[in-house]
Amino acid sequence: MTDSWNAEYMNNRKQCIVCFQPPEQDFALIKHHVTYFPEKIAFVHYDCHKKIHGDPPSKVWIQYKDGDARKFYAMKQEKENGQVDGKDEA
Repeated sequence: MTDSWNAEYMNNRKQCIVCFQPPEQDFALIKHHVTYFPEKIAFVHYDCHKKIHGDPPSKVWIQYKDGDARKFYAMKQEKENGQVDGKDEA
C-alpha cells in the first residue's frame, strides 16, 4: 500500500506490526517510520512505539540513519510550501 508521498505501508491500521494485536478501544494505531529513504511506515500501538525507541532501540523497526528524520521533514515542509531545493517554485 502506498500514498501520495509514495510511502510503503508495511501493515494496516487493524493490527499492530509489533505485537499483532488490534488497536485498543478509543486509541488508533500510530504511524512509525521504519525508514525515511525510501519511506516505509508501520502502524503500531503507542506503547509498542515507546518500546521500539527504548533502550536499546529496536534495529528491526529502526532502519534509518541519524539525521534522516530531520532531512525528511525539512524536505516535506519545503514541498508543502511549494519550494524545491530551498527555492520557491516558479
